[in-house]
Amino acid sequence: RGFCLGVLSCALLVDSAKAQNGPDVVRPTAQATRIETTEAPVIDADLSDAAWQSATEITGFTQHDPDDGKPATQKSIVKIVYTDEAIYFGARLEDTGKVTTLLGRRDNDLESDWFRVSIDSQHDRLSGAHFWVNPSNVQIDMILYNDIYNDWSWDAVWESAAKTGPNGWIAEMRIPYSQLRFTNAAAQTWGINISRRIARNRETDWLVNTPKGEIGFVSHFADLAGIDGIKPDRTFEIVPYAVARSDVATRFNRADPFARGSAYRMDGGMDVKYGLTSNLTLTGTINPDFGQVEVDPAVVNLTQFETFFPEKRPFFTEGSQMFVFSGPSNSRWNFNFSSPTYFYSRRIGRSPQGALDDTDYAVAPGETTILGAAKLTGKFGKGWSIGVLDALTDNERALTFTGGLFERRSVEPMTNYLVARSTKEYGKASRVGVLFSSVTRRLDEDLAYLRNNAYLGGIDGYTYFGKDKKWLLEWLGSGTMVEGSPDAIARTQKSAARYYQRPDAEHVELDPTRTSLTGFSTRAMLGKQTGVWRPNLQIQAYSPGFEMNDVGFMQRTDMITTHAVLHYSDEKVRKYTRAVSAWIGKYQNWNFDHDQLANGLHSSWSVDFKNYWYSWGWAGIYGPRFDDRRTRGGPLMRRPTGRGFGLGGGTDSRKKVQAELWTDNDHYTDGGFFHNFGLWLNYKPTTSVRLSITPTFQRSRELSQYVATQDDPSATATYGKRYIFSTIEQRTLDVGVRAEWTASSRLSFQLYLQPFVASADYHGFKELTRPRTREFRPYESIAYLAEENSYRANSVTFANPDFNFRSVKGNAVVRWEFRPGSALYVVWNENRSDDAIEGDFRFRRDLRAIPNAPSRDVFLVKISYWLPM
Repeated sequence: RGFCLGVLSCALLVDSAKAQNGPDVVRPTAQATRIETTEAPVIDADLSDAAWQSATEITGFTQHDPDDGKPATQKSIVKIVYTDEAIYFGARLEDTGKVTTLLGRRDNDLESDWFRVSIDSQHDRLSGAHFWVNPSNVQIDMILYNDIYNDWSWDAVWESAAKTGPNGWIAEMRIPYSQLRFTNAAAQTWGINISRRIARNRETDWLVNTPKGEIGFVSHFADLAGIDGIKPDRTFEIVPYAVARSDVATRFNRADPFARGSAYRMDGGMDVKYGLTSNLTLTGTINPDFGQVEVDPAVVNLTQFETFFPEKRPFFTEGSQMFVFSGPSNSRWNFNFSSPTYFYSRRIGRSPQGALDDTDYAVAPGETTILGAAKLTGKFGKGWSIGVLDALTDNERALTFTGGLFERRSVEPMTNYLVARSTKEYGKASRVGVLFSSVTRRLDEDLAYLRNNAYLGGIDGYTYFGKDKKWLLEWLGSGTMVEGSPDAIARTQKSAARYYQRPDAEHVELDPTRTSLTGFSTRAMLGKQTGVWRPNLQIQAYSPGFEMNDVGFMQRTDMITTHAVLHYSDEKVRKYTRAVSAWIGKYQNWNFDHDQLANGLHSSWSVDFKNYWYSWGWAGIYGPRFDDRRTRGGPLMRRPTGRGFGLGGGTDSRKKVQAELWTDNDHYTDGGFFHNFGLWLNYKPTTSVRLSITPTFQRSRELSQYVATQDDPSATATYGKRYIFSTIEQRTLDVGVRAEWTASSRLSFQLYLQPFVASADYHGFKELTRPRTREFRPYESIAYLAEENSYRANSVTFANPDFNFRSVKGNAVVRWEFRPGSALYVVWNENRSDDAIEGDFRFRRDLRAIPNAPSRDVFLVKISYWLPM
């Protein structure tokens, strides 16, 4: 049996909607050929090995782009053989035109030709692994999950080779069984799909094509038969590492007894991976180092909410899809509220939380040491999957100097983090899952204001239904409980996420004697996933006591959000376009006091043109609503109505020079505005060099920027406090510069620099006169106190909030993968910044100040070595 034999094309592509699930569906079948280990082909991009001569040819590929459903324009011939240790793929990719190739670092989706193999080795129709190789032998690998999603963080250890010839190119792959998960059965049936990308005409050809407008990927795979007599490899891998590091600082305070111009250290650790069963893998790390990870960008945040930064550390990104607490929807349209991240792994190893404001001088670690962490991931039983992560971080202490005395003070307690996730598929198109997390801290007197324990438990699920399963219902519910001292729980109640102290709130009340706090969340979404017209309805609710920020990320609670969206999606190639998408949505948000916090319309569109240029845009109307966070724990304020729009577009990414240009604009009825302008330029002078620059400029005016709160019993209209606001004029220039040079698919150099300049000019100081309004009393007589850098107006005094912030962050990495799974890193990190109080934006002055700003440079050399046991 073969998917295609010789020059015969198989016409066995079944209807994609019916192919999603069910044993009664007849699927196309591809055939693998068994060979002896001694006959295994050499991975050298030469298909003359004897093993390939006896293998069945697979042809008959179908286009997905540009002409969906039509035969491929170029012939592709693929063969599959296997031994007791690995499965092999050989591909002859004929091309009557010029092969397009680029060199880049691993996992870089280059504008290049690609050969791609997708394997569902557990044959669950939901998950699998992707392996890509391009003509320059650049590799990409990723995990497939929830049928339509992929996770690029996974790095497998496998071999490939590629070679370009006069009539196309050849690719070979060797994928060891140790990198796949499958059952221990005498005869195996896997899911398989194979694709090819031709860059010059943006053609994508698939063995099994999911037609445009339909949903599903892994569920459509063909069956790979003929795999007999193999056994899962019980993976046991050890990756020790060693690192030498130098920290160099400039312009430090000489009076600071802890200040040092330089410091040096050496360290080491280990990662371990062990296959407990054929489908369950245990991954552990001891004293991990993430010095090779790119630095976070500079930002200015004038809100009361925390900034979200994405996870970049390999141990936590790999396998992160196992802990996702949601379903397989292709869009959730969270444009009116950012749903929480139930597991935010950057909490593990976070910057110490202890306050040192009452010291003269102090030195504290920049991050918390992770003593060890372990993950258990995989599948078991019938349709069950599991992911469990446990991590232990150290007690971090700062050295302080106050009043001539040295002292050690705890700034982060020893903490254990546990996150567990499990799901069960049932029926033909349904799943239910559970999530549990706990954070346990060992606190001392220095950190009694932190929470002792935090727990979260939740259940979620989804069901496809309707004709051809085009509709999807997703739902979830969760509850939290946090425990701690009365001070810790009072801080939780008064945090920006909930503000229990609000004087006009009727649904919450600050209780300083509490030692625990509980809350709940719930979400339901109904959406059509396929077709041209796709309506979507969603409701979410997060109670005031819901608290998940010990191991998750959520800016605020006390919120009920709803929206209704109508989405138009046309993926057919037309006279001028290749794809058109447009949607409009009505939204509204309330708190649990039924105060309306959001109310408006939002729409967006995008177009891919025939010439491979593209454009997008959006528009919105902001209706009357309140703000229960603007006064930082004070009464409600009304927000101004307004409108906004954005436009953007880009050029053909196949060219040497590619550009994108965009702008976003908001205008409010009180005179406030926000303007954002951005440009991205990408230049590929050769196949191995890429240069890009992304300057963005923002300018805004806000007429009700919070400044301070001061007690005043005479301010009876505002509950005995004065809430001080001002107009703020902000300008921000952010320039991202990247350079990449790739000597080979194993050796690369990357440079990232981000000059960043921001200014804020506060003026027009005033105070709120009545709750639930935008009525202010201007301060007509204001005195500036130069020695204190503060203002005095009427009976209040407040600090001068003007600022100028200048910084440059940089990261340079040389990475050499000198053998599979083993790498050498040479890294330089630059972090240079200072601030001033001018408040005005002067481009040349602020940029000139950056070279003279204090800096902290890190130089390190790190080597890791993969040892399969």
